Amino acid sequence: MSKKNFNTGRRAKKSNRKKIAIKIYFVIIVIFVIITGMVIASNKKDDNKENNIAQKAYSESQTNVSNLTDIKEVKKQDEVVSVSDMPKKIGNYEVIGKIVIDSIDVEKYILNRTTINSLDLSVTKFTGPEINEVGNFCITGHNYKNIFKRLKELEIGDEFYLVGTDGRRVYYKIYDKYSINPENEECLNQETGGKREVTLITCDPGAVTRLIIKAEEKI
Repeated sequence: MSKKNFNTGRRAKKSNRKKIAIKIYFVIIVIFVIITGMVIASNKKDDNKENNIAQKAYSESQTNVSNLTDIKEVKKQDEVVSVSDMPKKIGNYEVIGKIVIDSIDVEKYILNRTTINSLDLSVTKFTGPEINEVGNFCITGHNYKNIFKRLKELEIGDEFYLVGTDGRRVYYKIYDKYSINPENEECLNQETGGKREVTLITCDPGAVTRLIIKAEEKI
């Protein structure tokens, strides 16, 4: 082979290698562009996902704030206290709450039904709505030393409170006090004008008449 032909062959091989290198370079660029596009698309998808998650979390937080506001309103209106020590039952009767009259040292659990047996155990619900709800919640108890004997000492303006099994504590202020015949049921009237009221009932000495204490929620 002549030197001229040899040099021509070398130039041809060099040119082919250059063309191959250029093709490889372009292939690499195309692959890079594709991969870059996929990464950008993936990042946008992730960003959208994160935005959705963030938006959902924000919405949930706003709902929680709203719920907390509601809870604060409930606590402001009806103070919430612990009832972990409140028994579920006394004897065969369900405990639905507690009455506390500090001025005469009364603290008794309220039983759900009035019967001869339940009256021997504690004070009882006689009639009315659920405890601490709108209406006239009537509580009766014997004129016994450890129950309602000192009820007669209460005066108009005195206060007491009821606590339900849900922990809500509502204070009531006495606005009336009188005695009636056992047949008279006017004290059980449920027309309260949308207020929450409590009526305490026990026997006067001699059990001929009934002592009635009327109270309405303290605003």
